[in-house]
Amino acid sequence: MNRKNIIGIPIKNLEEPMSRLASTLDKNQRITLQIGLIKNLAECFRDKDNDIFLISNDSEIKRLAKQLKINFFNTKSVGLNKEVIEFSNNFKNYHKWMICHSDLPYLTKHFAKTINQEIEGSEILIAKSKDSGTPFIAGTVSFDEFRFGVKSFDKHSKYLKENKYEYKQIFNTEFTFELDDESDYQKFLLNQPRWFKKLTI
Repeated sequence: MNRKNIIGIPIKNLEEPMSRLASTLDKNQRITLQIGLIKNLAECFRDKDNDIFLISNDSEIKRLAKQLKINFFNTKSVGLNKEVIEFSNNFKNYHKWMICHSDLPYLTKHFAKTINQEIEGSEILIAKSKDSGTPFIAGTVSFDEFRFGVKSFDKHSKYLKENKYEYKQIFNTEFTFELDDESDYQKFLLNQPRWFKKLTI
């Protein structure tokens, strides 16, 4: 371990990505969009201090990681929580860790650096999406009690309170706005980031 920070981006596969956008975009468009989102996250977090991993057991995601020149964590578990908990065994080798959902469209290099500095002074940082999901969680302390799924922010914050973690909620759009459903996509089209304008969708 030569780097200070480990970043995990869970992504199941590209067989049926972003399924809640199926009424708006066809499968090929959704694949293009999902890959574009992952590429942007990889570029934003790319830094000499960061080890970036795609968390999956899918061979296509492994190829994508190689193409992006980032790491691939081949999980043996099934289900998002189990996969991230398995990945979290690596946290002890780093100063800071981050788990970032793959559908955050507004992350920039500036905010990736800003959040890195903010984690420095916190045990746990956590973001809340519009449906009380957890699109981003990070920390400097050992943690493996992930509660992803329905209302995961509420479950995470309850666990953190009960177990006396010092945690801070972050409210930046860059870490709270997920490209999850059709209404998100329509809002997104009104405020398109630079990386998206280069895609042909």
